[in-house]
Amino acid sequence: MSKKKKKQKSLEEQQKPLNGENIEILQKKTVKDLIAPAGIDASNIDHMEIISNAKRYARSFFVSTLPRMCSFPDIFRDMYLFGDINTSIYINPIPEARSQNELNRVINELETERIVAQDRGNINRESVLSQKRVEAEQLRDEIAAGYNKLFEATVVSTLFAYSLDELDKFTKLLSTEMSKTLVGIKSAWAMQEEGFQSNLPLMQNKMSKSHTFDRRSMGTVFPFTTSEVGHPSGIPLGFNKQTGVPILFDNFHSSLTNYNMVIFAKSGARKVSYNENTNLKIISTNGDRKFSTRCRR
Repeated sequence: MSKKKKKQKSLEEQQKPLNGENIEILQKKTVKDLIAPAGIDASNIDHMEIISNAKRYARSFFVSTLPRMCSFPDIFRDMYLFGDINTSIYINPIPEARSQNELNRVINELETERIVAQDRGNINRESVLSQKRVEAEQLRDEIAAGYNKLFEATVVSTLFAYSLDELDKFTKLLSTEMSKTLVGIKSAWAMQEEGFQSNLPLMQNKMSKSHTFDRRSMGTVFPFTTSEVGHPSGIPLGFNKQTGVPILFDNFHSSLTNYNMVIFAKSGARKVSYNENTNLKIISTNGDRKFSTRCRR
C-alpha cells in the first residue's frame, strides 16, 4: 500500500504544474482562440507572423502622401509589381452635395490664409494659396456642371518575406521606389491586423486612411502593370515616350484576332495603313514632299 500511495503522490505532483499551465492559458486566450486557434500571430506592432510549414512575415502599409501631379499610369506601379506584395484600393464616390460643401469650406479657409499672408508680407505663401484657391474653385464649378466628381480612396498594401531581415530590407526598397513618384507610404503601426484583413478578398476596408481624388486623377490608380506596347518582333512604329523603348507591332501575331489596325495622328505625322493585299503602306510628309514605302510580310 505504501508503494501505491507513493506512486499516486508522484503522479499528482507531476500533474499539478500541467493543470496550472492550462489554467493560465485559459485565462490568457479568448473563446475565439480556443475554438479556432489562429495561424497568424498579430501580437507584434509593426509586422505579422504567418505560421505554417514555412513561417512568413507580413507588413502592411498605407499611402500617406500623394504628389500634386502624376503621370498615367506610373503613380502606384511599384506597389503592383514589387515582389511578393498584395495591394488593394477601395474607392467610394462622394455625393455632390457633400463635395460642394467641403470645397466651399476649403475655399474660405484658403482665402483667409491668403489674407493673413498678404498682411504679413509673405508673397510666396500668398501666391501658392491663390493658386490653390483658383484650382478649388475650378473643381467646384466642374462638379456643379457635372463634368467631374470626387472620390475617397484608400490604398493598402501588404508585403511578404520569409525572414524579418528580408522584410525590413524590402520595406526600405519599396519606400525608396515609391518616393521616385513622390508617393509616401507608412507602416500601419499597431494596425497590422486591420491592414492584412483589408487585403483579403473580403471587400472590407478596415483602414481609415483615405485620400480625395477627382475623376481624372482616379483613373491613374488602376493597375495597368506595364506601359510597354507591341510585340517582340514586327514593324517599328515609333518610340514609347515614357521608357524610350521602340514600339514593334506584328499584325499577324497569334495573340491578335485579325490583322486590321487603325492609327490616328495629327496632320503632318506619319500614318500607317494596310491595303487589301496586306501590304504595309507608310505615308509620311516632309514639308511639300511626300513619299511612301511598301513592306510585305
